[in-house]
Amino acid sequence: MKNAGFLQNMAPNAQRSFFVSIAIGAIAVVLYMFGVEPAQSALVKDREKLEQLHGEQNRINRDLKGAENVKKNIADLNGKLKPYKEAMLTPLLGSYSMRAKTILDPIAIGAGLTDIDYAKEDFRALPVPKPTPRQLYTRAAVRLTAKGSYQRAISFLMRLEKEMPLVSLQSMEIDAQQHPTKQIVTFVLEWPAEGGLTRK
Repeated sequence: MKNAGFLQNMAPNAQRSFFVSIAIGAIAVVLYMFGVEPAQSALVKDREKLEQLHGEQNRINRDLKGAENVKKNIADLNGKLKPYKEAMLTPLLGSYSMRAKTILDPIAIGAGLTDIDYAKEDFRALPVPKPTPRQLYTRAAVRLTAKGSYQRAISFLMRLEKEMPLVSLQSMEIDAQQHPTKQIVTFVLEWPAEGGLTRK
């Protein structure tokens, strides 16, 4: 009743202004509740997301800087491993003795050996370190038989030691012949070679 009396005592223009003010206030409340407040909440979430993305970007930048060092270290290690990788005996057409022939023929012929023949020998397993690596290694053995003098056989071994220091001599036999330059010499040579894989 008091409110009704309050409105009745007001001039018509004042009443219109009062109702317009109430309407504007109501609209403002509705706009705030359904417009401004959700927008502010979304803005807070967006700021949090932006900070998270900045953190991820900083972490990625640090990783990228570290990646240059990692690449350099890998390149250095690959350079150090290169002589060992090149020394590995790999099969040629499925045959280790055929690969050995392509490598050793120039050295053997250069040392003066003749009638050179190659045959595969049994491989020798190497001790397995702990923890067990993915890639195992072995010693690939190849039997080389040739004719020549004792001096030529020693010359061949000296050249082999100089040019292929990771190849080792497992055994050497000389089958004496009447002609001193036609002794039958047999070498069993061992190369480092890749064995099986322990896991995929």
